[in-house]
Amino acid sequence: MNNQPSNTAILVFAQTAQADAVHKSIAYHQKLMAELNGHVLKTVRKSGLDYFHITESDQHGDSFGARFSNAIQSVFEKGYEQVICVGNDTPQLTTLHIFTAVDSLATGHAVNGPSIDGGYYLMGIHAHEFDAGSFESLPWQTENLATAYRELQEDIGIISDNLEPLMDLDSASDLYQFVKGKDSRKCLINIIKHIFDENSQVYATQSDRIYQIVFSSPLNKGSPTALAA
Repeated sequence: MNNQPSNTAILVFAQTAQADAVHKSIAYHQKLMAELNGHVLKTVRKSGLDYFHITESDQHGDSFGARFSNAIQSVFEKGYEQVICVGNDTPQLTTLHIFTAVDSLATGHAVNGPSIDGGYYLMGIHAHEFDAGSFESLPWQTENLATAYRELQEDIGIISDNLEPLMDLDSASDLYQFVKGKDSRKCLINIIKHIFDENSQVYATQSDRIYQIVFSSPLNKGSPTALAA
């Protein structure tokens, strides 16, 4: 897609790897979070859309909902009529998801990209349908978010299109489940193999079993499917 709409922008609402290391258990490996940040930014740049990466230094508000709502509003205040919101914890996010969201927004529909855990990895929002107060009050960072957001959209009369569900990575347990998925493994390996050289061996403790699965053999030799649990 070469000719992107000038009235649509992407909001990457994601903390730096250093900040994520404080708030997410998965982020005990800061290099992994840095690679995930790099992955989403590369994907966003490939879309050709204007984008804004709002990290903790630019976020304002006393809660996650307030900070997210304020970030979205700041993009609308720049003159954009649609915003596509993404985070840094969904390695399977591709430009196809973004282009599909652009097409749906062009029809006047909102876009929901649901996460398997009950949240969202992508939200496509029109400025004229954005109610900052209601948005801020949603049960953010809980498994009830998707249900509450759909109910809010229905109450307002918003028509939305759904993207395929994807898995996001918030904990070591999420990472373990992600690696077990046959369609997910190559994506993750391609990201994290940049972190370690070909001779790296990571020995897992009971609490870090994910590392045993991912790094039990050199990352750049053989097919990723060989790591199936």
